Amino acid sequence: MAEAFYIGMDLCTDFTQMSYYNDIKREPESISQLNNKETYMMPNILFYSRDTEHWYVGGEASEARFSEDGIIVDGLFENLQNTEPVEIAGKKYTYKELFLMMIKLHVDSFLYRYEQAVVKKLVITTPEYNRELHQILSGLYEIMGVPEDAIEITSHMDSGLYYIFNQEQELWVNSVALFDYNADGLNYYRVDITRNRKPEIITVIHEDYSSQMNLAKYGTDTFSMDNDFARIADYEVKEAYISSVFLTGIGFSNKWMKKSTNVLCQGRRVFVGQNIYTKGACYRAVGGEYKDFYERFFIETKENVLFDVGISLGDEKDTFVPIAEGGKQWYNTRGHIEVILDDTDRVTLIYKGRHIDFEARETVKIHGIPKRPNKTTKLDISVEFDNPSEGAVIIKDLGFGRLFPTTNKIYRKEFSYVKDNSLYN
Repeated sequence: MAEAFYIGMDLCTDFTQMSYYNDIKREPESISQLNNKETYMMPNILFYSRDTEHWYVGGEASEARFSEDGIIVDGLFENLQNTEPVEIAGKKYTYKELFLMMIKLHVDSFLYRYEQAVVKKLVITTPEYNRELHQILSGLYEIMGVPEDAIEITSHMDSGLYYIFNQEQELWVNSVALFDYNADGLNYYRVDITRNRKPEIITVIHEDYSSQMNLAKYGTDTFSMDNDFARIADYEVKEAYISSVFLTGIGFSNKWMKKSTNVLCQGRRVFVGQNIYTKGACYRAVGGEYKDFYERFFIETKENVLFDVGISLGDEKDTFVPIAEGGKQWYNTRGHIEVILDDTDRVTLIYKGRHIDFEARETVKIHGIPKRPNKTTKLDISVEFDNPSEGAVIIKDLGFGRLFPTTNKIYRKEFSYVKDNSLYN
C-alpha cells in the first residue's frame, strides 16, 4: 500500500524548500537535498543530461552539470512570461512547462526515497499573491497526476501564521513578532490576538523596512546592519507586549547579530530559522487535524475576506445559506451551490460580516427563462473574488434534465465592500 504524504513547499525565485508531515513526531520535518543531507534550500534549476537522457533538479542538477554533458535551464521564474520556446534534446518546451516540470521533480525527488509514495496534499506557499503564477500553478495537479483539491496555494503570511499557532501556546500568549529579511529587504509583521470574543481575532500589522534595510545596502558592513536592525527592533518590540520573536530569511543566515540580539532577547524567546514558511504550509496541508485553527480564530489580514456571501432560503426563519465563507485569503475564497426555485423567479443575496455588525441584501430577478412548472428551474450559484473586498456572484440556469433543457443564460452580479460597512453593486 502506497504511503501518502502531506507536503509543504516554500516556492521562491531562486530556491525551494520542502517539508513533510512526520506522523510519529506529529510535526513537519524539513526535506534535505538528495545529494546533500545538510542542505535544505534546493536551487530552482533543471539539467538535462545527454549522457543519461535524464532530467535533474535542484542540488542534483547543480552537481550533474559539472560531471555530465547536457543543458542547464535556470532563470525559470524570470522567464515565465517569455513565449519563446526552448529546444532541448529535439523537443520544444515553453518556460511554463519547464517551470511546472521543476516543481514536479522537486516533489518526486522526495517521493523516490520511498518504495511507494504519493502526495496526499501539497500546499505551496509563495511570498505574496501573483495572479500569473497562480494561474500557472492551477494546472500543476494535471502534471502531477493528483486530484485538483490535492494542491493548494497560499502566501508566506498565511503559512507563517499556521506555523506560529502550531507552536506551544506560551509562545503566543501575547503578540508575536516576525522579521523577514530576504533579498528584497526587511519586512516586519506583528501578530496580535483579541481574546475577549469568539472566535478570537488574529490581526497582522505589517511594516515595510526594505528601504532602510536591505542586503545590497550593507555588503560586508555587518556592524552597521546590526545597529540599524537593533534600532528597528527596539522600536517595534516597545509597541506591544511581545511573547516571542521569529527571524527568517537569508539575511539572518549569517551570525552578525550582536547588539540586536540583546534587544530582542529581553524577556522574550527568539527563534531563527529558514523553514518557517514550508513547515507552516505543511501544517496547512494536514488540514483536518488542525481545523481548530480556523474554528478558534478569525484571521484578519490585508489579503483575507471579512464577510460571507450567501443566499436566503426565503422561509419563515429567513435561513442564511453561505456560498463562500470569509476568514481566508480572497484567492482561496470561493464556492457554489445548486438551488431549485420554489414559486419565485428571484434570488436574495446576502453579504454578512464575520465578526462585525454588517449585513447587506439584494434581490436578483431571473429573467429571460421560459415559463416552467414550479420547482423545475435549477440554478448554479457561485461566488468568486477579485480582491479581499470585491467579487461577483454568478448565477447559471441549469434547466431541469431533459424535460426543461438549460437556456445557458448566465447572470453576473458584482459587489464591492468598503470598511464603513457599505456594499456597492
